[in-house]
Amino acid sequence: MSVLYNDLKLHVSPGSISVSAQGAQHAVYINTNTLEVGSATSSPTTPGRDICGVFGIINLPLTSYLIIITEKEEIGPIDGQSIVWKMAKYELIPFVESRSASESVKALNEKYLALLNKSLSADSFYFSYTYDLSHTMQRLNNVDESFKSLTFMERGDERFMWNRYLMSQIEICPELSGFCLPVVYGVLSITTCSLMGKTFDFVLFSRRNLNRIGVRYFVRGADDDGNVANNVETEQIVRHAGQVASHVNTRGSIPLYWSQRSNITYKPYVKLFNKENQKDVFVRHMQQQIALYGKNVCVSLIDDKGKEKEICQSFNYIGGQNLLPGVTFIHFDFHKECSKMRWYNLNILMDKLKDDLDSWSYFSKDNQGSVSSTQSGVVRTNCIDCLDRTNVVQGMIGRYILTQQLRQMGVLGEGDEIPASSQFEYVFKNRWADNGDGIARQYTGTPALKSDYTRTGVRTKMGLLQDGYKSMQRYVQNNFLDGSRQDSYDILLGNHRYSSVEESPLAKPRHPVAIFLPAAIGIFIALLILKLLLPEETWTSQLTHIGLYVAVIFFLFKQVKAWGDHLVDQPRLYHTLAKAKAE
Repeated sequence: MSVLYNDLKLHVSPGSISVSAQGAQHAVYINTNTLEVGSATSSPTTPGRDICGVFGIINLPLTSYLIIITEKEEIGPIDGQSIVWKMAKYELIPFVESRSASESVKALNEKYLALLNKSLSADSFYFSYTYDLSHTMQRLNNVDESFKSLTFMERGDERFMWNRYLMSQIEICPELSGFCLPVVYGVLSITTCSLMGKTFDFVLFSRRNLNRIGVRYFVRGADDDGNVANNVETEQIVRHAGQVASHVNTRGSIPLYWSQRSNITYKPYVKLFNKENQKDVFVRHMQQQIALYGKNVCVSLIDDKGKEKEICQSFNYIGGQNLLPGVTFIHFDFHKECSKMRWYNLNILMDKLKDDLDSWSYFSKDNQGSVSSTQSGVVRTNCIDCLDRTNVVQGMIGRYILTQQLRQMGVLGEGDEIPASSQFEYVFKNRWADNGDGIARQYTGTPALKSDYTRTGVRTKMGLLQDGYKSMQRYVQNNFLDGSRQDSYDILLGNHRYSSVEESPLAKPRHPVAIFLPAAIGIFIALLILKLLLPEETWTSQLTHIGLYVAVIFFLFKQVKAWGDHLVDQPRLYHTLAKAKAE
């Protein structure tokens, strides 16, 4: 059986960098003179410092870098034994400390490093030395002995192994497989809970699919292979007295060809394209879902009016044609049904889902290790972002399934519900809300909206005010900061790879309007505020200056509309089909 080393040391000496491990016959060896990566059988002669793992190797303009995990945070045992860790700190070790290079190359290297650090610093990378985090419990239970003989990298689900590209230079050496630590990106919580005098572990784990990865307004819809944006697999696990139960939900962008590019407006228009092939890409995506999860209920929560109307009607038409056996389509206009605080209408949707949820069941094993039930279908949920509305519905499904699981395990009696006043009720709601916030930060840069309902079960006026603040944050993030976040994902995953024979898009300066116009607006707003706080001696002079500043600000804001595309922080290393097809 393949093993991963957990007692590692980093050795840096003139001419080499190496990583050794307790009990390993080989070490990762990097010749910093030739920049070659390989293995060494002799023990490093220089003293080493403790590290937690190797994240991978990346090639940048100035030199290559070894990415190491220097500190880790314990999350807990996901299966009762195997500990899951979160990457707490990391470090980039340059192959060459100092190298003769032009100032332009050094400046370009700093840009790449800044983008790489932006993605690596996300508080969302998880790993385990003994458990394959890329698979659900049911998938792991269905493997044969040949699967267990594979290395962790070989047997991992490539959709969720975020350092697969970065590990390629090490993975090529079979003798170094114990150093190839798979890292998953997502949201994970493991909580020991008590209910009705009984203790159990509650696990909520969302794995982010790296195919068609991106941020909110720059990556939408599906690509030609059927991969969709913001595709997340969420597994809810319960462990009690040797019993275990697991249930899986999925979310993903509407599986059609569409875009919604930032253009300075609060909510850009949705644009459908490649319309003659929409049915084909929907089928390809749902075939993926069937192959992975079995039967599907495709739940769409988007509006049948406003800017979502066209895509809603197109999706309803295609989804309602019953193109694939085992796929059911439900449209529930979330905003319409739940307007004016009518959140009880969500029960209408749950009533439509319960028969399928009961029929498909969930994966479970008794305290002897025997499989009691398996999950044969999944609810695939989407709204326009697959965030706020989706979080609410997935949390409701999670509660419905969890109640059945706790009854089966004897934590709850037959027919009993989770008491609304129990401490676990608070834990359950907040873990699902934290899960939604984490997924939202990864896609939009801000926490989720409607989280007050997920946390408390009630929509409040304070929650509405908080949503207004978060919406303003999203506006700024999505228009002026997200281009670099998209680039950081593409560098980390190898969707963009630096080449010394081609000019990097990062070497080109941004349009001067993107720098001048926001600065000018800021200066004149500051002058206006200053003038209001420090009035002049005569009202005539005061009003003249105020009128002048207001006129200039008004003029500049008109230019914002005219130069919107240049003001938006556009991705510069864009790789997906979205840009080519959406423009």
